[in-house]
Amino acid sequence: MYEKVLKIAPGDRDAILRLADIEYKNKQYDKAIRLYEKILKDAPKNASVHANLGFAYGEMKKYKVSADHYEKATRYGIKDHQIHYNLAYTYDRMGKARDSIDEYERYAAKRPTVEVLNILADYYISGKHYEKAIRAYKGMVALQPRKAAGYSSLGYVYGLKNDVDKEIEYYKISLKYDAEDDHVYLNLGEAYEKKGMYQEAMKAYTRAYGLNPDLSKAAKKIPQMKIRILQQQNPE
Repeated sequence: MYEKVLKIAPGDRDAILRLADIEYKNKQYDKAIRLYEKILKDAPKNASVHANLGFAYGEMKKYKVSADHYEKATRYGIKDHQIHYNLAYTYDRMGKARDSIDEYERYAAKRPTVEVLNILADYYISGKHYEKAIRAYKGMVALQPRKAAGYSSLGYVYGLKNDVDKEIEYYKISLKYDAEDDHVYLNLGEAYEKKGMYQEAMKAYTRAYGLNPDLSKAAKKIPQMKIRILQQQNPE
């Protein structure tokens, strides 16, 4: 019907927009793009049209054009927080890591998700911004308080900070929610070893090896801890 309208009145903006929206919903992005671009000739500051064009160009892997339209959508006042996520993803595909993180941070400030907080934490760790990584992982724990992964990640970051007490604390919490994670037991053993708590380290390594006999690092650590324990008990 809209196509018939446009044959009679080719400049009918309402018909163009409605037809563009239909093509967009049907994932006919090339057709939707042509129609949306017509609308922008008369309404260059239409934020929602820019947002849809950003997504459509992104689906066609034209990331630079996609980013341009997302940027215009935000500049012209669109309020949809999803735009920040889409723009972050687009920047990432373009290799613009810092810009991508800026947009993920904006998105997380409005609607934090485990996925986005994990992306942010990984980036912060790579740059040795450990306090920021800790805040991101604590955000994950707040969203999923009964999931082990957030706690084990916190243990890992505290280990990078050489805060071994916190490292041990969070690994132990993680194991309350997943007592079968061999790698957390391995990490816990290493944390105990750093503290000189060799009995506890040997128990953790033994548990890791029991869960996964292919874990060669744990297998090697068990006899080492026995020697360390004997050395502690019989200092020369």
